[in-house]
Formats: sequence, C-alpha cells, structure tokens
Amino acid sequence: MISAEAFRKIKAVVLDVDGVLTDGRAGYGAEEEIKFFHLRDGHWMRMALRTGLKVGLLSGRGSRANRRRAEELGLSFCYENCKDKLEGFERLLAEQALKPEECLYIGDDVIDMPVMRRAGVAVVVADGVPELDEVADFRTQAPGGHGAVCEVMRRLMMEQGTLDSQLERYRR
Repeated sequence: MISAEAFRKIKAVVLDVDGVLTDGRAGYGAEEEIKFFHLRDGHWMRMALRTGLKVGLLSGRGSRANRRRAEELGLSFCYENCKDKLEGFERLLAEQALKPEECLYIGDDVIDMPVMRRAGVAVVVADGVPELDEVADFRTQAPGGHGAVCEVMRRLMMEQGTLDSQLERYRR
C-alpha cells in the first residue's frame, strides 16, 4: 500500500501516452495518425495543473497528436521518441529540476517498468500488462484511454488536500 506521505511529495505527474492517455490503438488516415484521448482525463489534468503540479508526457513514440494534445491542455512538458524511457526520464528530471521521488508515473507496458521502479509513485492502468504489478504501487480501476488518468488525478489531489479547492469552482 502506498503511503499518504509518498503522495504528498509528488510535484509532477509523468504520463505514458499510448495505452494510458489513449486505449493503445492508433489509426492511420491518408495524412496523419489518429488517436482518441478521453476528455475527462484532460479536464482532470488541467485541474491538477491549477494546483501547481507539473503534468506532462513521456512517450516512446513521436506523434503530432501527442504534441497537439499537450499544447491544447497547456502541459508542463512533452518528451517524445524516448525509446529508452529511463534515459528520457532522467533527462526530464534534470530539465524540470525534479527528484525521482517527486514524480508519479503512469504506464501500461513493460517499456515503462524502469521508470516505474525509479518514480516516487508508480501506477499501472487497469488493462496494463500483469508484469507491471511487481513495480506498481497500485492498478487503476479504469483502463487506459477510458478515465484512468482522471482516477489517478482525483486520488492524488485528495491525498495532497487540493481536491476540495478544485471542486469548489463547480459547486457554486
């Protein structure tokens, strides 16, 4: 069980894209790749950003759709084409002035395993591969691309004591 203290240390949420923010499928049209992002995940990422958390992407693939989504949401960072995710994570830590224990990472496949071992809080989405259970602090109820990120953001803000202030604007 992950401690409340570990959640309180988190300053950044680092997200895999394919299989976490999407359902892991990619469609190809005549001109570009098509991805589907859950709008609720995006809204809760924006809420987390308003609390002062950094939120961004660390993807093994590069995609115009990834960059567009990151820009649209005003994410703090977008690292793409990280074939070695741990190397990309180390670069992110240095460039964003973060410590590993200050990061919550959400992944879905074995490529995420090295980063999950290093992050302060490691999360696997419901439909992630079973091998990640040996390194994840918990598994979401929702699958990737279907509200898993929303679920994690809600829990993180609850543990950090910022959820009520974020919900207040909607309760008026």
